[in-house]
Amino acid sequence: MSFPQTNWTQVAQATLNGDTSSRAALAQMCADYREPLVSFLSSRGHAAWDSEDLVQEFFLKLLESRAWKRADRERGRFRTFLLGALMHVTAHAREKADAVKRGSAIDLKSLECLAEEDFEPYAVPVEVGRRFDSDWAFGLIKNTLHALAAEAAKDGREVEFAALRGFLPGVEVAPSYEELSARLGQPVAALKTKVHRMRGRFRELLRTAVARTVSAPHEVDEELAYLRTLLSQNG
Repeated sequence: MSFPQTNWTQVAQATLNGDTSSRAALAQMCADYREPLVSFLSSRGHAAWDSEDLVQEFFLKLLESRAWKRADRERGRFRTFLLGALMHVTAHAREKADAVKRGSAIDLKSLECLAEEDFEPYAVPVEVGRRFDSDWAFGLIKNTLHALAAEAAKDGREVEFAALRGFLPGVEVAPSYEELSARLGQPVAALKTKVHRMRGRFRELLRTAVARTVSAPHEVDEELAYLRTLLSQNG
């Protein structure tokens, strides 16, 4: 597997070049972390619409400002930087009594001000970080399944994938091969081969997705092990 563009290389390219493609990649990368950040705000008492609006505005302001350039791969995971930055600006907004109301722009102008003042993201408490990482892990699995389903649809295998989906993560009880053999009219041996290939492709897509979140290839296995730990602890 060729090592893909990582979160950190995208940050570096956008910082050095400021070109449209790099900033677009950075924007997509932020979108990948939207759901965990929304979940974090919801856990802090924000209404659902409030959390969605605040995270969307946070990303827009982050990309418009220079604050995101303070992300440093030597100081931890990029998702931890994002969470720490969000914690910082929401706390700053409260301190300044900035209004956060539906139907009005969320005032996160502090991002640019704080960038000029050498702002530092908040240190993320261990338990808060683990919960956020768990949300990230489940989101990563969901996105990988969506990618696998898209590949199956492209090849005209939607029905087959839907039937075999139970052998991938996220389903408590998988159907029996005998049941699927009768339903699909395919030999059990053929189905087992297809499941083996499907699982292999799932692992490949997941590994590629994880590789984008680390700083170097040697960190992928460590992050995958961490992801498995998070998933096992949450059932």
